[in-house]
Amino acid sequence: MESIDRTPDAAEARAALADVQRAQRAVRDTPWPTWIYPVNALLLGAMAATALLRDDRNPVFLAIGLTVLGVNVAAGYRMGTPWTVPTSRLFVALVLASGACVLAALVVADATTAAWPVLALAVAAAACYLVAGVVHRRTTGRPRASTGGTA
Repeated sequence: MESIDRTPDAAEARAALADVQRAQRAVRDTPWPTWIYPVNALLLGAMAATALLRDDRNPVFLAIGLTVLGVNVAAGYRMGTPWTVPTSRLFVALVLASGACVLAALVVADATTAAWPVLALAVAAAACYLVAGVVHRRTTGRPRASTGGTA
């Protein structure tokens, strides 16, 4: 199918691309509901703590991981941004650090029989995510109030 629209000049193309980038940034920096930060922190800490289980570790770990995914996708759909990653590099780094603590807890649990290192990593995973939540909140502002009726 051919397009019969005129071709934009360079200035119009740059302006259109800038508009797209502004829109993408606005979507990626949409404030999240306050409840999601402690819920995610609790779930990530629980994922790390599953390393203490000797039997049925994998199904419990997988169930909690799917719960994390489900909670975040459901919240994202309610906000209209289900698959976006915030633009804050510090937020992303702290979330990755939280995930690294979860994985480290699994490795440490296989290397030692002591429970305290796993518990320390579970607390670290939750703490990293809570700090990430503070960073995210400060970079995006307060969540928008939802309206109960029609606008």
